[in-house]
Parts: sequence; structure tokens; C-alpha cells
Amino acid sequence: MTPARRTAESTRTLRASLIDHAQRLVEREGAAALTMRALAAEAGCAVGLPYKVFASREELVAELIYAEYRRLRTAFDALVAGAGTGTVAGNLQRYAELMLESPSVALAQELHHDAELSRAVGARAVEAGLVKAVESTVVDYLAAEKKLGRVDADVDARAFGFLIAGAIHNLLISGEVYPRPGRAKLERMLTAVAARLAPARARIEANTNNERSGASPRRAGTHARRRASDASEQ
Repeated sequence: MTPARRTAESTRTLRASLIDHAQRLVEREGAAALTMRALAAEAGCAVGLPYKVFASREELVAELIYAEYRRLRTAFDALVAGAGTGTVAGNLQRYAELMLESPSVALAQELHHDAELSRAVGARAVEAGLVKAVESTVVDYLAAEKKLGRVDADVDARAFGFLIAGAIHNLLISGEVYPRPGRAKLERMLTAVAARLAPARARIEANTNNERSGASPRRAGTHARRRASDASEQ
């Protein structure tokens, strides 16, 4: 008896399910661990099943990259829409995490031997607006915070957005040879940047906290300078 042909809808469902399994595999073990056999084991299906919906491993990798593009765009839009919530430093840290934890660069490197597919993936990033969004997300977020008064009115959102996005993007593509700060250190750096974006607000909040703790602003400033000096010597 000839097996029944898979309908277009069931093929799309299977394809989406395999992409979900592949995403979990890459997140856990890295892009290099993604093989059709490993995917079949992850999904609990026959080894040959992934080949019934993907022509090759390269096609699967490209689909994973496209899915990651969509996820990042949605997350970037949510970050801008969330201006006024949390803290500016925390939201900048969230942007950094979105970029640095994305498997898109590692996945794209898996296609380096296929020039045509690599170009197609790059073109899709441009079409999806992701390339522009890498910088514009920070610019738009800071502009929104300016309107809400959480970033000083005289801050150049475009200049700061360019520098912050550029620094994070450099860490993303430079690989292991470039010294990447740990999460805690990067958080301190972005907190320092956020303090410069709203220095007046930061001073008010610091003074308020000092008054609550019983420390005078001058004494608190002296302690802060000592801590900064100690940190720089380490």
C-alpha cells in the first residue's frame, strides 16, 4: 500500500516543529552541534524525516536564521515600546543580552561555504529591517525616554545610540579573541552610561538614597570616589 502523501498543512506543521526542536538544540549545544541526525534525536523522530521537509542542513540553518531575525525584531520593538518601565540601565542591558545571546552570527558562519545562500540570508536581514534596527532600536528607545523625562533633554540620542549599538555589535562579531567583559562588568558599564544620560536625575536619586541611609552627599561622594579608585586599581 502506498503511504498517504503529507498535506501542505501537515508539512508546514512538521517543518515548524522541527525548527522549534532545532532552536532548542542550538541554544543548548551551539550551532555546530546541529546535524540532521542530532535534530532527529532531539525531535524523537526517524533520522530521514528532517530530509522530507528540508532539502539540506543548509536550508534548515537558513530557516533558523530567518526565525531568529523575526524574534529579534519583535524583541527590539518591545524594548522601545517599554520605555518608561524598569530602569534605563536595565533596558540597555536587555538590549545587550538580546544581541549577545542571539545565535544568528554563529548560525550564519555555518553557511560560509555556500556563498549564494549566505547572500540570500544577508539580503533577508536587510529586507526584514534588522540591520537598521540594530542601531535604530537604541536611538528610538533613548528618544522615547527623553520624552518621558528619564533621559536628559540635551542628550544626543542618535550619537549615544550609535556608540552603544556599535560597541555591542563589535562584541557580537569579534569572537573569542577579543576580550569580552563578563555579564556583571558589562552591566556596570551600561549603568555608568545610563548615569551620564540622565546625570541630574541620577544625582537626585543618589542624594535621596543617601538621605535615607543617613549619609551626607559629601561623605557619600567621597566613598564613591574611593570605590571608583579601588576598582580602577584592580
